[in-house]
Formats: sequence, structure tokens, C-alpha cells
Amino acid sequence: MQTAKELSWFAIRQPTVVRFLERRLWAPDGDAFAVALDASCRLHAAMSVSDGIEPPRVHDRLLRDGLDMTPPVSLTGWIGELIAEAPVVLTGTEEQEVTRTVTAIAWALTAIRSADVGDAVLR
Repeated sequence: MQTAKELSWFAIRQPTVVRFLERRLWAPDGDAFAVALDASCRLHAAMSVSDGIEPPRVHDRLLRDGLDMTPPVSLTGWIGELIAEAPVVLTGTEEQEVTRTVTAIAWALTAIRSADVGDAVLR
């Protein structure tokens, strides 16, 4: 039940991210969407724990900008592990799209966090 609460809280907190995932990854089986949603929730939770507060809401422009980012090897490896552990089978194309989409989300969460605290850190 805790997972359902976390997913619903994430959807409330980051509705633009959920819509971004739907636009990029939705298919009738929903497998790629589910894996990317899980990864996104984990990223959001990790940032919440490390910062002590929820990341600010991400907007669509940041997500689209993040699609041009090259993922660090550590992020690619982590996403690959999540895909391998998932109880679904993704095609090679789906795996690439999940990686690209989750990279964009990670970049956007990081960018919005730094924009939110950037000036406060400098003062």
C-alpha cells in the first residue's frame, strides 16, 4: 500500500512529469511507462531525502531541454538495473526511450532544484 501512496503523491507533486511520461512512453502494455514512472518516483524520493524537502514542480520546458542531455554512465547503469529487475520485458527501443526520458527527468529535477536554491546558496 505504501507504494500506491508514493505514486499518488508523486503524481500530485509532479503532474507535468507524469504527462511527459505518458506522451513519450505510453503503449497498450504500459511496460516502458511503468518502469520510467518507478525510476522517476525513486529519483524524486532520493532528492527529497537528500535535500530534506520535496523538489519544486518541474515544468515542460525543462523536461524537453533534458531530452538533449547525455546521461552520465552512473545514471545509465542505474536505469539499466531497474529495467533488468522489472517484472516486464522491454524492447531495445523501449529501453533506449526509457533511458532518454528518465535522463530528461533527472536533469529537470536537478535544474529546478538548483534554480530554487541557487541564489540562497550564494548569499
